[in-house]
Amino acid sequence: MTDLPYEGATPEQLQSPLVREFLAVHNMFRTELANMLNFVQELMAGEQELTGAETQTRVQSLIRAGMWYTQTLHMHHNIETSVMFPRLHQDGLETAVIDRLNADHDAIAEMIDKFSEAIQNFAAIEPDVMNNDLRRLAEALRAHLAYEETHVCPLLARYSHWPLPPRPRN
Repeated sequence: MTDLPYEGATPEQLQSPLVREFLAVHNMFRTELANMLNFVQELMAGEQELTGAETQTRVQSLIRAGMWYTQTLHMHHNIETSVMFPRLHQDGLETAVIDRLNADHDAIAEMIDKFSEAIQNFAAIEPDVMNNDLRRLAEALRAHLAYEETHVCPLLARYSHWPLPPRPRN
């Protein structure tokens, strides 16, 4: 997790309510992923067979947190890809940047789907495999978030409200 601003951040950009909210959401994803990584590390240092009652309860908590995390991250990326990026493209977000961000979204979606599938079957959970999968996801997500913040936040700072398309009138 990082509390440092994105590369190239200016004090004015960091005062923008939209930039602050965007960074807060990203930091939430970083924090929750770090929490899951720490949990799996603790799990690996303890009971490998996952048979103890306390361990089973803790793994069930990980499953719930993991399911919430994967669903929320999918939703976040879907909104960015389908709604926010097209609007920001109109205001100067480069096609190459959008293409990379969307490719990242696709690659991360595969990783989080793999993690989601792995944690749905309690009996088949393998802590070392889960640890490796989460670490790969963490690396990819951290790099993606940093790149996205560097390119999206300067544009977001120009807005007074979220750059979403107007709702159609009925």
